[in-house]
Amino acid sequence: MELVVILLLSAVVCVPLTQLLGLGVIPGYLLAGIVIGPSGLGLVTDVPDVASISQWGVVMMLFVIGLELEPARLWGMRREVFGVGLFQLAICAGVMAVLMGALRQLSHLSWAGAIVCGLSLALSSTAVALRLLDERQLTRTPMGRTALGILLLQDIAAIPILVGIGILGGGGTRAPSFVWSLIAVAVVLACARLRVISWVDRVQLRELFTAGTLLVVIGSAQLFDHAGLSAGLGGFLVGVLLARSRYRDALEASIDPFKGLLLGLFFVSIGMAVNLDVVRAHWPFIALSVAALLVVKGGILYGIARMAGLPRYHRLTFAIVLAQGGEFGFAIFNEALDNGILNQVQRDVVSVVVAVSMALVPILIKVLERVQPERVRGYTSGAP
Repeated sequence: MELVVILLLSAVVCVPLTQLLGLGVIPGYLLAGIVIGPSGLGLVTDVPDVASISQWGVVMMLFVIGLELEPARLWGMRREVFGVGLFQLAICAGVMAVLMGALRQLSHLSWAGAIVCGLSLALSSTAVALRLLDERQLTRTPMGRTALGILLLQDIAAIPILVGIGILGGGGTRAPSFVWSLIAVAVVLACARLRVISWVDRVQLRELFTAGTLLVVIGSAQLFDHAGLSAGLGGFLVGVLLARSRYRDALEASIDPFKGLLLGLFFVSIGMAVNLDVVRAHWPFIALSVAALLVVKGGILYGIARMAGLPRYHRLTFAIVLAQGGEFGFAIFNEALDNGILNQVQRDVVSVVVAVSMALVPILIKVLERVQPERVRGYTSGAP
């Protein structure tokens, strides 16, 4: 219970503070994590356990996104997922790998390490991006649809990246099982077909309906994770399958409090992972890397937004929202460390780069919102 009190107290103090400063919610959670984490006051030291629990916030967020997409609409997004998404990943990964290779003299990275870092930095944070879009009612706009497609592709691509690192290093993450993958999808489809939620609803107990909703989401995600797939994809798929259910609104209402709390915990855990000793020792390289990541990746994303035909007034917002590193990067960096591709210092430095970029993007969106509000909130009322 002490851990729970510490987490709640840090969030209650830091989040309102950053809100008053006009920085937004996400930097507040990150600040809370830094303050109570191992590099701060040291009140919480078991960061991996906190992070593993907080990942369910991302799963639940993807479930809610899935609830808003019927299967026909998801099929209609194939261009955004496999067209725009693959193009973004390939271009950003290539450019970032070359950039990290050019900085080898400063970072002492091997070419394998530069490629791994390039692939990792090409990924964006699903939690940050979708939260920023949702707060501004931009999820259902063409920009939101394109961003979701890219994020889904990245979610899929993270698995083969992890597997490739394990093969390159001679160990590490296991490959997804084809048989278990089919079983996982079949079980989720069967549960949706059998209408498990309607069985729970017959009892007419609100707490049991909430328990049933959590079972569906967590059970599907765990099944996908066991198959070697992304737990987030499991949550998203079951959400899509339930999008046409008459219980859709009730499902979203049941899951929403858990999603909000766990997403906050997720950002706190990211803050805990920041090593302040590494920041003090390597701050010039970190500052240069963060600036390069946001500017170069943001520039590529702006070009992709233009190629995808997004409205001019949303292109800059699109680029900024997806410019930061992503949560999968931390898993990839850890896998690279386990396989000897990165050393401890390199892992800590690139992890800080990703964490700082995740903190800066909400602030940049806030600045853009004040300077040119029409780019962030404008023209959304008539959007599909």
